[in-house]
Amino acid sequence: MTPTVILTRPQAQSERFAQALRAQWDGPIEIIHAPLIKIVPVAASCAKPDAVIFTSANGVSAAKRLGLLKGLAAWCVGSKTAELARAAGFEPITGPGDASGLVSAIVAAKPSGTFAHIRGKHARGDVSARLNAAGIRCEDVVAYDQVALSLTPEAKSAVSARQSVIFPLFSPRTATILNSAGPFVAQVQFVALSEAVKLAIAPEMSQQVAVATAPNGKAMLSATLQVLQKEIRRR
Repeated sequence: MTPTVILTRPQAQSERFAQALRAQWDGPIEIIHAPLIKIVPVAASCAKPDAVIFTSANGVSAAKRLGLLKGLAAWCVGSKTAELARAAGFEPITGPGDASGLVSAIVAAKPSGTFAHIRGKHARGDVSARLNAAGIRCEDVVAYDQVALSLTPEAKSAVSARQSVIFPLFSPRTATILNSAGPFVAQVQFVALSEAVKLAIAPEMSQQVAVATAPNGKAMLSATLQVLQKEIRRR
């Protein structure tokens, strides 16, 4: 049987991951796009900060809408977000790939001035609270919402069949939304971006959770390919 991978990120991000997966997977594969989150802008304002913090690519897009001045230092959670920040005119400083590590890096740098964390309604890591506790002034700017979506009919059909499906999950929020849709008839295998994502997966959903070696797209791609290879050998 052809292995099935269900991608739950917003469409544009899922399409990039699907393209990379197809390019490196030598064999048939079924990829189902089933976004579980829709990014919706919300009314927000932001005083002129000395630096910004982006813990997701969506924060970069939101910063554009807020009219933040180009040239600001932007502490970015990982390399992809840093690339987008640079393209938007910011001066990125690349973090280790997770919010907690980014906070630690900022605290260690002992920067002066005021920060603005441009984030979504659903966020983890207590970025602003931790920075303020460390004596670094940081404002929380909630500029978008991550609205939950239902699985698509195609995805529902796949998880209702007696087969194996693979879910690469990139955020605890996505894992939580998927929990509410399950458990499933299909044998589900997860690939988690981090331990935080793994912990968000309900135990009854699956006993098979692989965690990427680093919280970035490259490591997620590698981990997904490894799960696919194991699935083929199992069959």
